[in-house]
Amino acid sequence: MEVFLQALEKMRGKKNLILCHDQADSDAIGAAYALFRYIGGDVGVPVSVAAHAKGLVHELGITMIEQPPVHQYEHVIIVDAAHRAQLVDCIPTKYWVIDHHPANCLIDKAEGGYYELVSSTCQLVYRILRAAGVTIDRNIALALAAGIMTDTIHFHKGDAESFRIFGELLACGNLTYEDIQRLYHVDNRRDRGAIIDTALHAKKITFADYHILISEVALNIPTFAARALFDLGADISVVGYQQEDEVDIRMYIRNELALTLGIQAIDILRRISGADDRKVWGYQHFAGYRSKGDWKRLLQEIVNELEHDLTVTKS
Repeated sequence: MEVFLQALEKMRGKKNLILCHDQADSDAIGAAYALFRYIGGDVGVPVSVAAHAKGLVHELGITMIEQPPVHQYEHVIIVDAAHRAQLVDCIPTKYWVIDHHPANCLIDKAEGGYYELVSSTCQLVYRILRAAGVTIDRNIALALAAGIMTDTIHFHKGDAESFRIFGELLACGNLTYEDIQRLYHVDNRRDRGAIIDTALHAKKITFADYHILISEVALNIPTFAARALFDLGADISVVGYQQEDEVDIRMYIRNELALTLGIQAIDILRRISGADDRKVWGYQHFAGYRSKGDWKRLLQEIVNELEHDLTVTKS
């Protein structure tokens, strides 16, 4: 980390872009905001911010630049992204990376960065700020704590450090758990209605005693909708969003299936017809797919793959 710290110190006050992945969640936004407070610059997102993270953006007062001109910046730091597909058309020729996801496909071609398999990118940024002697004020604490809460799925999982740092952030910012939790409520009535409809129209399929909930969402919030079905108790949730000829798919898989059966969300979506690393990203427990296609056809392929993996593997 020392070499990267020296590089960041030289970036302070320069023309910097801190680039989140598309549909940026609170881990990406929290990490980007905290880094912005350290080195300055702009915070950008390829297309838009995830619905569940808009409360955090509003609370922090961040100006998010959509579709930023990446080639006009002196330094681009990509945070919380592991795959080219997550950057859509915002592909810089030179960049740095801060990320925590398994199988990062960006780090090898980066100028450098900070990459470690921990529970959240915000943990890595917290380490950076501490090492640099940056004072953690309320907003920085709020941003980083929100990111940790997101990627631990509200502490349904997580390494020991994530719990420890979260507690330190609450203390630094004079915050409570409830202060962070309230950021996650979807306040937009239209979004909440779409999520409710997604749940009400979900189809339940059971293979080998594992429950799969599948549905389509009417708005571009598939990650949030898939998370909602997962929280209802699904072992696997799959939600699609179709807009004209393009489809967005999100999948969550419980840790039990990944550990005991070796099933990985990203592997399932990679088996979809025409899928490649430009269209699929994720890891064991969560994966996304974005490409031109037909939701119903792709869904049937996913169901077939899940049936094979759950029944053959368990037998």
